[in-house]
Amino acid sequence: MGQWRFWGVGLLWLVLGLGLASPAQGLLDEVSRLLSDYYAGFSQVRPQELRQKYQAELEKACAQEVVCPTQKALPLIQAMVAELGDRHTRYFTPEEYAEVQRRLAGGSSSRPQLGVQLQVVPGLEGLLVVEVSPETPAAEAGLRRGDRILAVDGVPLPQAQGERLEFLRERIGLGQPLRLGLQRLGQPLEVWVEPRIISLRQLPSLVLREDGVALLRIPSFSGYQQIGPRIHELVRQAQQGGAWAMVVDLRNNGGGVLSECLVGAGAFVEETYRRLQDNWRASEQGYKDGYYYHRLGGRDRPQYQVQPARWAGPVVLLVNERTASCAEYFTFDVQEGRQALVIGQPTAGVGNTATLFLRLSDGSGLQITTSRAQRKDGSFYPDRVTPSLLLAEDWYALAEGRDTLLEKALEVLAQAKVGLE
Repeated sequence: MGQWRFWGVGLLWLVLGLGLASPAQGLLDEVSRLLSDYYAGFSQVRPQELRQKYQAELEKACAQEVVCPTQKALPLIQAMVAELGDRHTRYFTPEEYAEVQRRLAGGSSSRPQLGVQLQVVPGLEGLLVVEVSPETPAAEAGLRRGDRILAVDGVPLPQAQGERLEFLRERIGLGQPLRLGLQRLGQPLEVWVEPRIISLRQLPSLVLREDGVALLRIPSFSGYQQIGPRIHELVRQAQQGGAWAMVVDLRNNGGGVLSECLVGAGAFVEETYRRLQDNWRASEQGYKDGYYYHRLGGRDRPQYQVQPARWAGPVVLLVNERTASCAEYFTFDVQEGRQALVIGQPTAGVGNTATLFLRLSDGSGLQITTSRAQRKDGSFYPDRVTPSLLLAEDWYALAEGRDTLLEKALEVLAQAKVGLE
């Protein structure tokens, strides 16, 4: 009889305290602990206060559950993280987190892709191609920036703007050859393209124009010890090719690994530096004399070496509202170190912090702002880059084959050349 009383009390305790033992509670506890331990951003909201608020919400959500599943916690965790108001602190589902890790590591896509970035433009049919990655099915099929995809295998894309991307994504995901109906410079044409698993590594590329202007495109800073050295290599190629001026295109560059933007900017300025202040200590790192280094105890510890290049000619930077994080760091360094002209829109607004990616027990993940970025004099960087010349992307012009930001950069450089002669 005593034994039955014991188990009855145990069952009662389990029912009353199921929130403490449930998967939902465990995940909320894990996220709350990591935010409390690591968050060091500029938010005025304290993670500890959010923990109390959303614990009460979880108890309501789980009131009728014998074992409260993780799914009950997900919308609360997403709301809790969003309430910090920090664009560098985000929650990712397991699928999203796996994709983020693949991109940061320059791994392969999880499903067939074309290798393009697409834009829905109000008033324009179809999907506008705004980026074509090298060595991808799209590049091999001859797709270009400014093309519009209007149909797939003879079937027009939906008129509803919100349905177009999903329509194309579903067909790409099958991995079968596709016949794309395009419009290029007002003329219709068709191309065949076969989606496949592609590398997510996006390396910088260089185009040397006949007028002597080098176009350096940097789509991402993801890939440790890959992007920074590549930028130095391309700057050297531009010099050897006789270029006298350079346009650096950072539009839609969402950032990446801190080392790579510091090393890359070192191809334009003498030295780059960041002091990162977290909840416990400060760390220093930067690039100088061909070395990427960490500074510990007042001593520089080289991490890796590059064959250095230095661009001394005129340089113009192109940015937009999707230029973020490490790409903002790069722009700050060249803008401040060279008084370089920046053309475009104010950037995303996370250029004064650094983050850490943490995997959670269920395979989901957190990106957490763990430190604030300072200059050598101790001042904090602004949150975003403000261009010297404000100019919005003109997608209608791009569909006609004109890149208005690039045109403005070339115009400014042409005027500068006249002044130099």
